Amino acid sequence: MGLRGGRRTRNRYVQHVIPRRAAADLGVGTGVGIFSGAFGVGGGITLVPFLVLVRKIPQKQAQATSLVMVAMAAAAGAVRYAVNGDVAWWPGLFIVIGGFAGAWLGAHLVQRSPGWLLQSLFGIMVIIAGIRMLGLAGVPEAPVSHLEDPTVGLIAGYVAAGLGMGLLSALFGIGGGILLVPILVALFDYTQHLAAGTSLAVMVPIALVGAIRLTKPGLTKWADGARYGVGAMVGALIGASLALLLSGGVLRGLFGVLMLLVGAQMGWKAWKSRPRAE
Repeated sequence: MGLRGGRRTRNRYVQHVIPRRAAADLGVGTGVGIFSGAFGVGGGITLVPFLVLVRKIPQKQAQATSLVMVAMAAAAGAVRYAVNGDVAWWPGLFIVIGGFAGAWLGAHLVQRSPGWLLQSLFGIMVIIAGIRMLGLAGVPEAPVSHLEDPTVGLIAGYVAAGLGMGLLSALFGIGGGILLVPILVALFDYTQHLAAGTSLAVMVPIALVGAIRLTKPGLTKWADGARYGVGAMVGALIGASLALLLSGGVLRGLFGVLMLLVGAQMGWKAWKSRPRAE
């Protein structure tokens, strides 16, 4: 009876619990994808807390697994922006070059650095960038003038931006768009739509490098990430389509508020996890 009872319990779990969880994960992925496509970010900033707090997955494993979903969502969102002409391709190439280096370095550091310190620095940086984005919300957007005129200075700037994006991607399991979008808007005078589309396009290979790099230590769970990613791809198409209907000023304001909330959340988590003196 015990053996048969155990089999019946396992069968009920397979027939009922697993399908419900899979459907819930697809729904979560769709919501994260809408967020990703609308703002040009990876969505890991929302998925990682869900994996840790709800699914009870260890922090580093959640971050690595999130990168799989980030790559899938970014690919779908980038296609939508590209159709609208809102992807800067040659700058994206140099951002990716810097991003590869940053993702490799970040994947190395994530296993050795104190998380509370990294979160503190990240939170402060995001809050500053959010304030800057809010200040730009009312500034009229103009076409970017330097896209057809690459210079050594611009190329170096794009590589540096990619380096920072790749670092964040691997260190925190996010796409890095939360940093790249404000950089492109504030320092390179991109429109909000062009910054979001370019961010998503370069995010795909950068996130994949981070996920691959973290596979060897057993942190990246590809099947789990892909399950969320399927829903995220649908959501990213929806989010990008909605964003293209809104003005750049409105999106900048919303993005600025988002960054303040994210920065505050990261700072609070860092404060709670800091080492305490005995």
